[in-house]
Amino acid sequence: MKRLALLLLWVACGSDPDPHVLGTCQGWTDNQGNPFTGQCEAACTSPPQSTGMTCDTKVQLNCAAFNFTDEVRGCCIPDTTGSPIRFVECA
Repeated sequence: MKRLALLLLWVACGSDPDPHVLGTCQGWTDNQGNPFTGQCEAACTSPPQSTGMTCDTKVQLNCAAFNFTDEVRGCCIPDTTGSPIRFVECA
């Protein structure tokens, strides 16, 4: 039983966060440098200033990309229908 509890704790602490969970995003600028205050997905709440990387996504070509985790790379793109910024993974 103790091993099971430790295994569950390890899995919970070691899991990569979901980049698509919405949260508050303040003091953020979009890929064009425009100020934004509102809802962001987890990856976009504090992306690196500039990585110099770009990639193509299903929403935007040649967007400013960064690595959210070792396996997840993408761009933060404002949603044209509302205020959230969406994290879109590279194609």
